[in-house]
Formats: sequence, structure tokens, C-alpha cells
Amino acid sequence: MTESNPKTDTQAHIVDVTAETFMAEVIEKSKVTPVLLDFWADWCEPCKNLTPILHSIVEKYPDSVVLAKVNTDQEQMLAQQMGIQSLPTVALLKDGQIIDNFMGVKPMGEIVTWLEQHIDLNVAVEAPVVDNNIQALIDSQQYEAALSALLALPPEQAVWQTIEVHLLMNNIDAAQKMYEALSDEQLKMTEADQAKAKIQLASVDAKDELAALKLQIAQGQVEPAVQGLLAMLQNDLGNANVKQLLIASFSLLNDPKLAAQYRRRMGSLLN
Repeated sequence: MTESNPKTDTQAHIVDVTAETFMAEVIEKSKVTPVLLDFWADWCEPCKNLTPILHSIVEKYPDSVVLAKVNTDQEQMLAQQMGIQSLPTVALLKDGQIIDNFMGVKPMGEIVTWLEQHIDLNVAVEAPVVDNNIQALIDSQQYEAALSALLALPPEQAVWQTIEVHLLMNNIDAAQKMYEALSDEQLKMTEADQAKAKIQLASVDAKDELAALKLQIAQGQVEPAVQGLLAMLQNDLGNANVKQLLIASFSLLNDPKLAAQYRRRMGSLLN
């Protein structure tokens, strides 16, 4: 008999649950990672339609949610204990507790929206490739040489550094065109948000104090600059350049909670 292949990363996030494994695979696991608990049966046609949708969600967000499946024909007592009255039924557990549920088949987008109301979903994407030799050229301000080297690389490997170099050379239109050509998967990456913010930043017409704050952001001192911009906005609520620079800076904070905090402060000033 040949040995079965080990589970893939995605398969490790999809488990079949019995009454004996329920505590470990659902209750305890939900204290670490939210668990989608799917009650289904072989004879249930809607269940068969829902299963690939749930699998696709786990494949897309493997670090955000686990799928635990209960065959109600084999685990009738467990289904009764959970109060299951119709199939399919899907419950979401977090910290050992059911926080929401739905019955029947829903499209993937609707389920994702439902999940986002309760948990943070992080798309699984590969880390961007950075060529350290080219980065050394960028750091030493040899932008023409860096751009030539980048053009020799596969586009998907070079895209983020190429956008960076174009902006450093003040080629804003070229950077914008590269951003507009990004694939759907690339647009899901954090680097895409940062690239968009940097393009917006470069596009702001800044003078005097605003120019100083723009330079401060470009040098990585984002939060102090944001605080300065909020102070400027408070004194001049109609200043479009300050608003544009603030919006561009939020994605460069690298802290979603901090960015949300400053967005709310900006919103409270404008309301």
C-alpha cells in the first residue's frame, strides 16, 4: 500500500469533525483562528453547491479562517446537540463561541462580506521579490542604472522597485501607468496600496510648510507628518492639497488601526 500524500497547507485548514474531535478541532481551535463550522449531508444538493464555495474561501484566506465539516448523517447526535434544523447550516466560531450563522447557499462574495463583519480577512499572497543589488543602486541614487537593471528582469519581479524608481525620478505618469497595469492579484497586495499612496503623494502640489511635510512622509516619518497635516487642516478645512496629502499618507502608516484612527480624526474635522 502506498502512503498518502501529506496535506497541503490549504487541506490543513479543512477538517472533518466528529463528536470526539469537536472540542479540539472546533472549540479550542477557534480560540486561535476563527472556525467556519459546516453541517452537511451526502443527500443534500444545496450542500454540494456550498462546499466548493467554502473551500475557495479557505484557499483565499488560509491564515484567517479554518473550515470544520460535520457529516450530519454520521454525527446525528452532534447535529441535534447543536440545534441544526436544516442543511446546509454554517456557523462562525471565535474564542470558543458561536458569533453568527447562516443557512442555505450563498454566493462567495456575500459570505466574504458576512465574514468581514466579524473577522479580519488577510489574502494569501506571495511576498514581493526584491533584488538587493538593484536596491543598492536605488539607495545610492543611481536611478538610471537601477531602471536599466529592472527592465532586464521579469515584470512581475521588478514591478514594485520600478514604480519606486520612476517616482524617485519624478516620472509620475510612468509610475501611474505601471500601477494601472497591475494584475488583480497584485492589487490585493499591501505593496499596491503603498504604491498608490506614493503616486498620490508625488502628485500633490506642495509649497512651504506643506512641502516640508511631504518630504517628511517621503523620508518615512509618516505619523509626525500626519499630525502636522491634521493641524493644518483644522486651520484651513477647505485646503484640497492638505486633504490629498493626508489621504495619501494613511496607507503609508503600515498600521491599519493607526490609519483608521487618523482617518476618523480627519473625518471629525470635516463633519
